[in-house]
Amino acid sequence: MKALAGGIPRAFANHQTTEGAAYREVVRAKLERLGTLPKDARPVLREWGRIAVELDLLGRRLDAQRALKRPRKLELRRLGSESRKLRIQMLLMERRLDDLAAARGNGHDLARHLANGGSPQ
Repeated sequence: MKALAGGIPRAFANHQTTEGAAYREVVRAKLERLGTLPKDARPVLREWGRIAVELDLLGRRLDAQRALKRPRKLELRRLGSESRKLRIQMLLMERRLDDLAAARGNGHDLARHLANGGSPQ
């Protein structure tokens, strides 16, 4: 599959769907913050984007379940558990992406900048 415009790795067969558009937005925003990433970071970026979309979907399902007159407690627990697991995965992948960007010199790591004698501005 060919990458999307802006070097965004393709994650869905059809990026014209709601999920595809959401994926494109979050990955584009992440790339704007991180800058150019090495090619071996593309799978991590793609999975990070897929997790971001899945978390959004889970959040909507959880809200819909809570809005019911009689929410199913088992479903609420399942969705909450799944959401927590995905958030942990997302945080780990974000750290990895930040490390890859910093190693390439694109990261905005304030602590590293200050340690090298830079000013906080």
